[in-house]
Amino acid sequence: MKRIDLKICLILLAISLLVACERKPAKTKEQVMQERLAERLERWKTDMEKKCRKEIETKAIAITDSIVIVQAKQNRDTSIQSIIPGRPTRPDYKPPTDSVAVKPFLKK
Repeated sequence: MKRIDLKICLILLAISLLVACERKPAKTKEQVMQERLAERLERWKTDMEKKCRKEIETKAIAITDSIVIVQAKQNRDTSIQSIIPGRPTRPDYKPPTDSVAVKPFLKK
């Protein structure tokens, strides 16, 4: 009975080794070239997307900044100018009427 168990174990081991060691078919040169081409195309596509996105972001920032500057100039607080009064007008000056004649202070 031990011999039968040993034979069954050996047969199962041999079958499992054959199944486990089965080779995958090797890639052809054409398949390798197609894979590399696909990788390069994907890399190029991602690089172009990054470049285009960066250009769009730069233009959007420039437009946004200019809009913000224009709005800031339009909304500038001019109320401080209305607080400061203008110059007053000159008062009308009328010299006082003096009835005393002008005489020198010191006599010679």
